[in-house]
Amino acid sequence: MRRCIVVGCGGRGAYWTNRVLAQMTDEVEVVALVDVQQEPLEQGAETHGLPASALFGDADEAMDAVEADFALISTPPWVHEENVRAACEHGLAILTEKPIADTLEASVRIKKMVEQAHLPAVVVQNYRYSPFMLAFRDAVQGGGLGRLSYVISRFAADYNPPKSWGKRFRHEMDYALLIEGSVHHFDMIRNLSGRDCEEIFGYGWIPAWADFQGDSNGLYVMRLTDDAFACYEGSCTTEGHENTWHREYYRAECEEGAVVVGADNIVRILRVDGEDEIVEQPTGVPEEGEAIAAEFLEYLATGVPTQTAIADNIKSVGMVFAAIECDRTGRPVNVNEMLAEAEAKVGI
Repeated sequence: MRRCIVVGCGGRGAYWTNRVLAQMTDEVEVVALVDVQQEPLEQGAETHGLPASALFGDADEAMDAVEADFALISTPPWVHEENVRAACEHGLAILTEKPIADTLEASVRIKKMVEQAHLPAVVVQNYRYSPFMLAFRDAVQGGGLGRLSYVISRFAADYNPPKSWGKRFRHEMDYALLIEGSVHHFDMIRNLSGRDCEEIFGYGWIPAWADFQGDSNGLYVMRLTDDAFACYEGSCTTEGHENTWHREYYRAECEEGAVVVGADNIVRILRVDGEDEIVEQPTGVPEEGEAIAAEFLEYLATGVPTQTAIADNIKSVGMVFAAIECDRTGRPVNVNEMLAEAEAKVGI
């Protein structure tokens, strides 16, 4: 039985506290909850039968007071670094919501912290675990369609009304699309293609009518490893056909056909000389959060990193900050070079 401190119990934290971990009580004991708001603390306490003494407003205070094995962090991105630092100082493994942090420097510092502390750290990328994405990835990488040429990804949602994208901070932050949205889709491009991004170029902007203070829209092209490419369209101000969360559009163009999935979540193989083929999706797979948590617990037991361990996931979040650098300079950015330079400069 692993003991968990949940840091951030509202929003996505409520999903982890009151849904995922509530289904895993044979494997995980929630021993403390941390939040700055009283309501999510009380709800989580009711779910897990915790006394008031197990509820805290500060992560350091909770980790000082309660023995645990890992911290599940689901706070806003700009708070991740102080939460991870507290976990490292208390010797706790880390399961944290994406993105690693809200800046490249903080992301690199977090990676260095967990490496120097020799602690397992995993970033939540739940989209990898949905049945249709598992089927899409297998269709692309299974070999039946030959070599991959390029991947197209489209995310489009109408978040123009104030507060329509969950919390108000997403409408007020810099680079809302990239940091809060595209981090999912960039990671999925890597996951589906089986390749890393070498170079990225594109533009982000705010339409004149948008209720955003930072870039809400973007178009980017990417050069991937192994002679493949990708193209990404992201929009938080869509007034036409939407491809919102878990309804995104992906297409992989391969040597002998294309793999497509859209808002209906049906994965199809398209061939020049044949009829469309519907790809069978796996059944009986765990719910996304439970799959991530189960992999994380296996990591703790075996020492074998999961697919979204921080050493790998830095490549996905690196794409986000490379795209931000493109917006700033108007020039293509080499992702690996940018990450290497940041690691050389950043101390902890």
